[in-house]
Amino acid sequence: MRRYEYLLEEARTKGLTVIENYPFQSERIRGLLCDDTIALSEQIDTDAERTVVLCEELTHAERSAGNILNDPRLERRARQHNFDRLIGREGLVRAFLAGCREAWEFADFLGIPQDFLAEAMINYRERYGTLTTVNTEQGLFALCFEPTLSVKRVMRTKKPTRVLRTHSKQKENAV
Repeated sequence: MRRYEYLLEEARTKGLTVIENYPFQSERIRGLLCDDTIALSEQIDTDAERTVVLCEELTHAERSAGNILNDPRLERRARQHNFDRLIGREGLVRAFLAGCREAWEFADFLGIPQDFLAEAMINYRERYGTLTTVNTEQGLFALCFEPTLSVKRVMRTKKPTRVLRTHSKQKENAV
């Protein structure tokens, strides 16, 4: 199942109706949540953009109340949540392990538009600085957000080894 279909199913399970090709009067409006209905603009061209807009409206449905159109703080928080949900630092590592090295490859692998990835990198730079690390099951990775996104493996984690404690039992028996 593609990510967009997964989000559609999530909306349905939460009791939301999704209108996928709504003819908004303004080209600037890409999506809108009103009561229990999410409307997506008919002008959205790609599945990647459709995924981002639907995810953003789902976030508003979960985390917002009332009219937030004039509150940039709430929009920013929703956007930040979407960066983490659709990309995430671990997602960047997964893309790197899949062979992605260029920004367009990361965006394609993650199923998001390149401009959304660029916005996320700016947001991550503000939140984490130019360099941060992520510890995953595959090892420790460094993420650098400046001048462009780069991911490097720092070290591999070793599986924990089981240590036998026979030495301490021998001391107990000797006492």
